[in-house]
Amino acid sequence: EIKNLEFADSLSTPLNKTDFEKFTSLNYFAPDVEYHVKASFKIDTLTPVFGMKTTTDRLPNYRIYGLAEFVIHDTLCTLTVYQNVDYKDDPEYGNTLFIPFRDATNGKQTYKAGRYVDIPIPLNDSILIDFNLAYNPYCAYDSRWSCPLVPSENWLKIAILAGEMNFK
Repeated sequence: EIKNLEFADSLSTPLNKTDFEKFTSLNYFAPDVEYHVKASFKIDTLTPVFGMKTTTDRLPNYRIYGLAEFVIHDTLCTLTVYQNVDYKDDPEYGNTLFIPFRDATNGKQTYKAGRYVDIPIPLNDSILIDFNLAYNPYCAYDSRWSCPLVPSENWLKIAILAGEMNFK
């Protein structure tokens, strides 16, 4: 996988030196179509831009882009979807929205502070969220990184047994 190659490259790795020296691979749940969900999406870009809290004093500029609503395990879930306004004109990231989330696996099978999923900006009132692509923030690998914290409205009560697992 591309991400394992990046982590194994001394020039692009987010790992500290000790972890880099013994790195072999990241851990993932087995892919599961149950966690590739179609969600209804309601655009709501009226809230002002705000500084999203991070693990440091850094406050990157985000805005709420909308709300995603979907069902997993017979449970209705809602996640707030964000846009990093500092990157909205960036050719690589400008068409991407950010979904930070926590779930019942955090601190057990997955990173304690939560995980992230990125999606393309939708063209209509539905989106696909593939939790198999959920990934850990760089803070899961080393404390030198500044990572957005998952807002409390994106704390799911269910377990999302998909995507990246704990690093150690």
